[in-house]
Amino acid sequence: MIFSEKQYREVLEDICGDDCSPNKECILKEFLVSAHPSPRLLLQLKCVHKFKRAEAKRQKRNLSWNEAHMLWIERGFAEKFAEAYEEGIKLTEIYKAIIG
Repeated sequence: MIFSEKQYREVLEDICGDDCSPNKECILKEFLVSAHPSPRLLLQLKCVHKFKRAEAKRQKRNLSWNEAHMLWIERGFAEKFAEAYEEGIKLTEIYKAIIG
């Protein structure tokens, strides 16, 4: 599906909520609007980011992005993401479906 700019910005509001204030100008969101990567890709990256932070807290150490991605795949979360993903799904919904 091709998203209108408004729809794409709504996806970015959901994904970038922790890093950018809602409905405010944010360099991250503006860059993503210009680059226009797939909302599916962005959503999965944000899920990996949330997982990385939770896993780092659980292990009481910093995890690299590479470690987080490898664990994401090894634990079957990438496959679960593929099964759970649907257009319009919110970050909290899909993360809960994947991680529980």
